[in-house]
Amino acid sequence: MPVDLAQACEQAIGATRLAMQAGYRRLLIEILAPDLKPEVLARPFLELVQPPALVLFSDAGGAALAQREWGSLPEGIELQSLTSRTQPTPEQSILLVMPAVYSLDQVERVCQAVSGGDPSGLASKGRDPKPVVLLNPQLQDAATVGVGLAGRRLRQRFLSTFETSYYLRSLVEGALFRAYPDPWSVWQQEEPGLYSVLKTFIAQPTGEEVAELFRASKGKDPWWSWRRWLGSL
Repeated sequence: MPVDLAQACEQAIGATRLAMQAGYRRLLIEILAPDLKPEVLARPFLELVQPPALVLFSDAGGAALAQREWGSLPEGIELQSLTSRTQPTPEQSILLVMPAVYSLDQVERVCQAVSGGDPSGLASKGRDPKPVVLLNPQLQDAATVGVGLAGRRLRQRFLSTFETSYYLRSLVEGALFRAYPDPWSVWQQEEPGLYSVLKTFIAQPTGEEVAELFRASKGKDPWWSWRRWLGSL
């Protein structure tokens, strides 16, 4: 488990590079913590996209803020928004920074432009598309903006073309974690800063599976809540 955001970003970069070496070209990175600013989170991940590259934010405001915060960019890296008229080319690596749910159509078009319409997101003999890195997509709240069941299924189908190279979500009782090529793992917090693995999964566990795991763990250890309370003092 990383001790801070800087270490999480370092782990995510290493895991994503391993996934790229394995042939994956659509990579998903999710570091889910409160109050993460897109321009702050995204800056370390520029090293994942080799020039020529395109870094895309959801809107012009986000892109302008990042430009102001970052200053000069490495040569060959262009900063734009998904609402701009800039068209990505198959020669460009792409970093998509926290695209909002209303940007899903634009995100799909970007991926199709880079991959030539091939949805597999994999390199193969004689074909090696440039990578598309999807960083903390905000695509999971479709129901709140009027997207129906069919739309949610299309969203899930699209996201399934990405390999999750890194995932970190803090939970009340622990964390859900994955760094490619390792399996998914549920961690329980024993005390502040100290975690232990409860179980590993081949695929991402559902919320109910995670909740049941924590319930079962507390049932086996009647002193669990007491130790958690002492550790918080």
